[in-house]
Amino acid sequence: MAETSIYTTGDVARICQVAPRTVSKWFDSGRLKGYRIPGSLDRRIPHVALVEFMRSHGMPLGELAAGAIGKVLLIGMHTEDRFPVENLLQVSGLITVAADNAFEAGALANEQRPQCVIIDGTVGLPEARMIARYFRSGGREAATRVVGLVSDDQIADPSIMGIFDETFRRPFDPALLAVRIKSMTDKVLA
Repeated sequence: MAETSIYTTGDVARICQVAPRTVSKWFDSGRLKGYRIPGSLDRRIPHVALVEFMRSHGMPLGELAAGAIGKVLLIGMHTEDRFPVENLLQVSGLITVAADNAFEAGALANEQRPQCVIIDGTVGLPEARMIARYFRSGGREAATRVVGLVSDDQIADPSIMGIFDETFRRPFDPALLAVRIKSMTDKVLA
């Protein structure tokens, strides 16, 4: 079942160990996202929506966790820094997406729901703070880990405290960063 991307209410009931009517109530109240089959009362729930619902309600993912793929959002990284990191993350089984600014990052965050975000300090601390606050404010994004790539000057700035879950000082080792990101992403998915 972990390879299925769309579930019926019966499938969801079995996974969540509740009655099918309970799943229908979740769906009808809008708490569980999905769609109805045209011309029918049957409901369908996408895998992503089910995992999101279960996480937001503290339910164990069980068999769904095995099929979970981690996503990493890279924000503001220059191409020469980004490509080695992206390649290493993809080799380790993660999906990567990149954004050049806060606007793109917000759009990609809503679409991709990343477990980890890497913010390059070159975007500036005010923008980094705004992006990190966005990920900390959302209910479903609250588990998202935020990592900062910072310069020596930025690391000395006392306002940097509390922005990032972890920081990597420039110049950084792409392999070390990729290993740490993989570890953080796996913990969020667990």
